[in-house]
Amino acid sequence: MGNRALTPTGNNQALDEQRALMNKALERLGLVRRETSNAQRVMGAGRLIVALDLTGSRAESLKQAQKATAAMFTAIKTVGAVAVKLAYFRGCECKAGAWQDDAERVTGAMLSLSCVTGNTQIGRVLKLALAEKERLSGVVFVGDHCEESANELLNLAATLGKRSIPLFIFHEVVDYDTRALDVRSLFQQMAKSSGGVYSEFRPDSGAVMRELLSTVAAYSAAGHEGVKKVAQPVTAAARQLQSSLLLLPAAKGK
Repeated sequence: MGNRALTPTGNNQALDEQRALMNKALERLGLVRRETSNAQRVMGAGRLIVALDLTGSRAESLKQAQKATAAMFTAIKTVGAVAVKLAYFRGCECKAGAWQDDAERVTGAMLSLSCVTGNTQIGRVLKLALAEKERLSGVVFVGDHCEESANELLNLAATLGKRSIPLFIFHEVVDYDTRALDVRSLFQQMAKSSGGVYSEFRPDSGAVMRELLSTVAAYSAAGHEGVKKVAQPVTAAARQLQSSLLLLPAAKGK
C-alpha cells in the first residue's frame, strides 16, 4: 500500500502530539485551566522570611502585621513576584511555615496566630533562616524586646551578612517602654552588620507597617528597580527605608 505502519513508540508519540494540540485549543476557548503548583509558582520569586515576635506584649502589633501582609502583595503585584515564609516564636514554640506567594494563604496563616507569654527567641529564627535551603532575598524581623545574648545575635546577623542575606528589623518602640529603648542600639547594629536596615514603628502605626513591609518586599522581588516602581511611601519611616534600600547592593539574584 505504500503506507508505513506505526510502531508502538511512534503511535504513542502521535497520540501525545494530538492531545497537546487538543489541550491548547481547549485552553484558548477557556474550557481547560492549566493548574500550577505552589512550588512551581514560587520557583522564580524573591524569597522573604517574615519572622514575628509573638510574645505577650505583641498582640496589638500582630493585628497590624496581619493587615500589612495582605496589603504587601497588592502593593507589589505589578513590580514582581515574592514568596513569603512566616516564622514566629511564642511561649516555648519557634516555628516556620511553607513558602507561599498567595496573599489569601499568607493572610489566613497570619490570622490563625496568637500571642503567648514567654521570652524572645530571635536567635532561633535567625538560625532557621541560615538553615534555609532556598536562596533568600532577605529576612524581616518584627519585634520589640530582647532577652538574649547580644554577642550571639550579632554573630548570627554577621553570618547573614556574609551570605548576602540582609536583615530588616522593624522595631516596635514607644517612649515609655524602657525595655524596647534599651535594645534599640543592638537591633541597629544587627541590621547594619547583616547589610540590612533598621526601622521603627509604633503599635498603632498600621500605615507605617504596611509601607515598610511593601517596600522591603518590592526590593526582594525586583531589587532597586522594584523599590523605584512601588508606590511612593507616605510615612517618614518608609521613605527613610526606601532611601536606605537604594543605597544597598541589589537584592540577591536581582
